[in-house]
Amino acid sequence: MWIIGNITIMPLSYLEFRESLYPQGLFSIYQVRTYFPDFNSDNLLFWQKKGYISRLRKGWYCFREFTQIPEFNFLIANHIYTPSYISHQEALLYYGLIPEHIVDSTSITTRKTASFTILDKTYKYYSNQPKFFFGYILKAMNVNGLKMDFMIADREKAILDLLYIFDFYKTEQDIAEIRFNEDALANDVDWKRMDDYLERFKIKTLEKKVCFIKRIHHI
Repeated sequence: MWIIGNITIMPLSYLEFRESLYPQGLFSIYQVRTYFPDFNSDNLLFWQKKGYISRLRKGWYCFREFTQIPEFNFLIANHIYTPSYISHQEALLYYGLIPEHIVDSTSITTRKTASFTILDKTYKYYSNQPKFFFGYILKAMNVNGLKMDFMIADREKAILDLLYIFDFYKTEQDIAEIRFNEDALANDVDWKRMDDYLERFKIKTLEKKVCFIKRIHHI
């Protein structure tokens, strides 16, 4: 047994816990209780002190070894504030559409705009109307030998999310300051899909911004 303060705990076997939840990488206290209905949350405190797991935010945890894998940030971003998908700068960098290194994680959500600092990284969520919550895809990745999926905007929607959410991109000069990779714009972006997405937005100013991109980069 363990004693934390004046509390005596008959612990769940950590190996049993790990075997059940490790394939997920990160987990919520609600998911834990799906596997172990009588779970004592003091176990989580003890395992944090032992260095087995890390607390991400209220109610969310992950196994410590996953925190050293950069791509695991995508899973954290998707899960700690839902519904959400990775977009704008972070998605553009992922696709090689911009060269800058992005420090913060950036996502779209239908909930209110929010920001969380987790393991020294800031996760930003920009609110969007439910009717504009589209244009994301499921991507697979290998993390510690496990296949995991995360949701990210496709190239076209990442560009539109950037131009729609950040209203300081207004003029052609403003758009020119976005350092797009011209080869990626010309060869990897589906401009027919872009037009289809613009039709769903039905926002003239957004259409104008896309026209600026085409003119600047000779698309």
